[in-house]
Amino acid sequence: MIQSGMATFSVQSAETSPEQITTVLGVEPTRVDLMGTKTRSGRVRQVNQWMVHVDELANSAADQTGTGALRQLLVLLRPAAGKVHQLPKDCCARIWWSAYSDSTQGGFVLLADISKAIADLGVDMFATAYLDEGNDTRSEHT
Repeated sequence: MIQSGMATFSVQSAETSPEQITTVLGVEPTRVDLMGTKTRSGRVRQVNQWMVHVDELANSAADQTGTGALRQLLVLLRPAAGKVHQLPKDCCARIWWSAYSDSTQGGFVLLADISKAIADLGVDMFATAYLDEGNDTRSEHT
């Protein structure tokens, strides 16, 4: 069963500035990485990256789906619903959701309201479920 997860909404662009993305979506990013800066691996970033990130959240008594971080991300992105398609053509927007399971099968359930919120944004979600062995190093998508 999924025990926790983290979620990121990212927009990558070679021409559109992070400020323009913020204006179109009506949401403030939690992080911006500018084209031309170095990545952690030492490479030079080829695109601007605008992100809203929610750190790892564990299951709660009220929600045992492991989707708490994804749900929180979607709440933060509510003002952007229906606006993603207004981004310039050079922008690529998507949701990244990582979930940590205590089961080798790693299955999960996306409730209908979460699926609807993703559809309302008009973006694809890339999801990965990991077996949480308690000693892994977790990092956000960049």
